[in-house]
Amino acid sequence: MSDSYDDHLRHLVLGILIPGIIFSAMVLMAFAYTASQRRSRPHLHRVSFRLLVYAMISNFILSVTLIPMEMLMMGPIYPAACTFGGFASNASLLFSACMYCCMALNLQLVLIHGVNGLKMEKYYVIGSSLLVAGCNLPPLAGGQLGSYDNLCWFSNPDPVQRFRWIFGTQTFWMVLEASTELVCFVILMSYMLRRRMYVKRMRSDISAEMSALQHATYSAAPILQFRGIILRITLYPILSCVLNFSGSTLDLYLAKHLGNTELNARLNALDQCIFNARPFLYAVLAATDPSFLRAIRALRNVPPSAGSGGSRQNSTAKSQSRGSRTTRLSLYTRTLTDGNIAGGESAESMVRQSPDGARHPQRTEADVHHTHTHRDQEEGIEQHSNVVEGCKDSIECQI
Repeated sequence: MSDSYDDHLRHLVLGILIPGIIFSAMVLMAFAYTASQRRSRPHLHRVSFRLLVYAMISNFILSVTLIPMEMLMMGPIYPAACTFGGFASNASLLFSACMYCCMALNLQLVLIHGVNGLKMEKYYVIGSSLLVAGCNLPPLAGGQLGSYDNLCWFSNPDPVQRFRWIFGTQTFWMVLEASTELVCFVILMSYMLRRRMYVKRMRSDISAEMSALQHATYSAAPILQFRGIILRITLYPILSCVLNFSGSTLDLYLAKHLGNTELNARLNALDQCIFNARPFLYAVLAATDPSFLRAIRALRNVPPSAGSGGSRQNSTAKSQSRGSRTTRLSLYTRTLTDGNIAGGESAESMVRQSPDGARHPQRTEADVHHTHTHRDQEEGIEQHSNVVEGCKDSIECQI
């Protein structure tokens, strides 16, 4: 390839990479600030958010190592620096892919199989670290990393050996993680749709007098209660799946089909754009994460000390309003149309006989009130609710 083509490609790569570095740094600093504040810290206590932070740090390391690698191509190449750059970029790329795969896997384990996500978090990190070490230390120790075709990457002169190293230590695992993300997404969406159809069918079978109580009962399923957050979290694995599939396919094709053809040049440019756009794309999604946005709103609220009287009155009014709604629901359920308590008892017995009611045999009005208080479809919980108390048993903290 000509020097002009290399210069144009380098300028294109830097034009994509530098904004991603700046934006990623800004997002990480915003994460650090909100995590350091007492009012916003509880809203960030979620497994998926911590996995996101690990992936963002890994992507930031990846983008930072790519800048010196591009500069090395413009002057004399130092073998040690090129080898370290190739190792750091491969390791950070695989670790970030593992984190996004764990996010998709964690959603399925928690919401469908009932596994505690907080207990699984350490296994996600440890397992990903072991996989990254096992895939990147052997090529580093075997001298397989270095400068090749203006890239600090796998440098074995034998095309067959280089293809095997690329496939065995990177491409296979990237494709496997992308496939896992896709399978988890399909299973989660199908389960959510089946659950939603089941709830609609059960509601259509009950009388109008019992609709309020049944609505509170059947809406308590976590996958429906937090469906807004769940759908938003799945965007990370979906983006990771698209980038991993496309990047791995291009890497395998270019490793198999050598030569300075026009098609290879175009595919190489596309591969470089996809690879270097990762930090920016992930930073855009991270900046709109529901946990982070809720933490920002918590910081923007007026502190209790600034208006303690007004805040106390507002809290009292909200409590009275919620209590009145709960009382009306209880009275409406128990009296029905003729004011007979037996009607309310029959309503409760029908709830206990339903499939979901069997799981909550002792459901009281306080439980119904608690369900309504924590049923925001887009945010998962109320803006002023306490997300720290009982977080070990909270589904919201585990997803």
